[in-house]
Amino acid sequence: MKNKLRVLFQLIFLGMVVYVAVRPLFDPNYVSDFEQYCPFGGIASFGSKLNQGTMSCNMSEVQLFLGIGLLLGVILIGKLFCSYVCPLGAITEWLGKIGDKLKIRLKIPEFIDRPFRIMKYILLFITLWLTMTTSELFCKQYDPYFALANLFDNKDIVLSLAIPAVIILILGTIFTRLFWCKYLCPLSAISNVFLNLVPVVIIIVVYILFNWLIMSVSLFWLLVAILFVGMITEVFFKRSFTFPFAKVTRNDETCTYCKLCEKACPQGIKITEYEDVRHTDCNLCTDCINVCPIKNTLEINKKSWTKYLAPVATVILIVLSLGFASKFEFTTISERWNDFDKVQTIEVYEQTNLKTVKCYGSAMSLKNHLSTFKGIYGLDAYASSHTVKIYYDPNEISENQVIEILFTPLKIEISKATDLAIDSLAMFEIGIDNLFDAIDHENLKLALQQNINIYGFDTYYGEPVIATIFYNPEKINPDEIKSLINADEITFKQNGVDVDLELNFKINGEGVNKGFISIRDYNIRLFNIFDRPFNKYPEQDIENLSVLIYPFVEPGLDEETINRNLIFLMSHLSNNKGIFRITRRYQEQPTIFVFFNPELTTFEQVQKDLTNPKLTVTYRDGTKEEIDNPFTSQPVGEVKPAKDVNLE
Repeated sequence: MKNKLRVLFQLIFLGMVVYVAVRPLFDPNYVSDFEQYCPFGGIASFGSKLNQGTMSCNMSEVQLFLGIGLLLGVILIGKLFCSYVCPLGAITEWLGKIGDKLKIRLKIPEFIDRPFRIMKYILLFITLWLTMTTSELFCKQYDPYFALANLFDNKDIVLSLAIPAVIILILGTIFTRLFWCKYLCPLSAISNVFLNLVPVVIIIVVYILFNWLIMSVSLFWLLVAILFVGMITEVFFKRSFTFPFAKVTRNDETCTYCKLCEKACPQGIKITEYEDVRHTDCNLCTDCINVCPIKNTLEINKKSWTKYLAPVATVILIVLSLGFASKFEFTTISERWNDFDKVQTIEVYEQTNLKTVKCYGSAMSLKNHLSTFKGIYGLDAYASSHTVKIYYDPNEISENQVIEILFTPLKIEISKATDLAIDSLAMFEIGIDNLFDAIDHENLKLALQQNINIYGFDTYYGEPVIATIFYNPEKINPDEIKSLINADEITFKQNGVDVDLELNFKINGEGVNKGFISIRDYNIRLFNIFDRPFNKYPEQDIENLSVLIYPFVEPGLDEETINRNLIFLMSHLSNNKGIFRITRRYQEQPTIFVFFNPELTTFEQVQKDLTNPKLTVTYRDGTKEEIDNPFTSQPVGEVKPAKDVNLE
């Protein structure tokens, strides 16, 4: 009889993946996250935590505890994830039946099979070590599951790696038995390492004692030793020893050697050659037990009641893993600097719901920002709850100053003030609670956008944060503005679909009317200035510099995109040692100013650099890349001596 229960498990978990993929089609608020329950990502990220003190991007306690649950399952019961949960495992099993029906499935000879198994340990080492040293999950670059689930549409996927991996997965499965699982899957490799846990424990103990008593040794060598032992054990013995505790057992006295069990085994294990099935490929799927026609011949540990042990254990381990994950939270980063240990008086400021801290990269960006301020000595960031703890010396900096440093004031234009009947806008200043980071500002924009007579707002730090809102007083009044901000929920259009958004802003105080501002002054006030000096600009003599000034309007690009792309243009211009600064400001219209020394470069060369179809961009690590020039504005304007240009 077919193992219908296992097939049901496989369909459920595969269905969950499909649900995550299609849900955005009917729920625009939902963002598909195919890493959310990835146990291998949690294991790899924990390596990064040990090596660098940082969890990998988008990895949290959920993935880590699911990884721990997976390994605990391997030790106690068997490779349950492979047999009951893994979507790739299910797909490859089913695809393999195509090869069987077409009679094109080949058996790999033993002398090839054994050395081929080395490949997955090499891939596992590369994957773990690159993750441990970069805090970025290297597996996302090639993982067939991640590539297929995202339909190859994810910035982390490297197509030159992922496409061959998917091809190997599919063709390898059709022409051989579970090619990916046996020879390339890093999760299969790490599971097999833990099947023989005793040597792993010995290596870890020796490593700890060596570091404690003799000298410090890199985790690199610990990783090499563990994987080497796991590889040798599998390649030379192809069996487990002490673990797992649960094993398929065969009663030789009642066995008829009909070999139905061997035909049913997805791994092709010769079950009739064992009394205790210790083959390294056995994942306790129990297909053999379900198909055996003789009662009590194939069991788990010679106990008939254990027939459903594997599926029950799978459920229990998942529930326990998610339960423990809800009780713990690990720091995404935990950084200290500037002689932290020598500071006598350290206090901690905690900020929750900081939505911009959502992964390793954004946490490190905040760390780099905070480390430039005197009196701040450390940061703990928790990406999953968007919480930060900032360590500071109250003798050098106050808590309010820390909060002010953490807060980023923003200028946000909601709509263009182009109504010719309006020559000025009214200004309403109001305190708003729960308005802190860029995402909160974007949500406030969406709230105020519900009325077309509100044109924009800017904010500055205060207790609470103060927002100045610019509006047409003939069409809307301050009370109506406050009701928009206080709304519990709004609905807005996104890609033509209605999206519901919950808000948690609270008005603090009655607000103050601040008079009127002309349309010109409003445009200047809300314009986000871009200004980047380079090539040792402060050392230049202003008398020797000229400035190219020209209108810079890019239809179809919002201000945020323009400023982001201007960073690439700046990097490109810095390759010309005669150009020293680029800034974009509002003067009747958005305008670019390029500072250059006419003795070191020509005006024509500056124009050529600005309009080059390709920009040569230099990144922080020194690597260079050519990208398409995103701008179409032509540098047609005027050139003035720099000393005559006032940008204040």
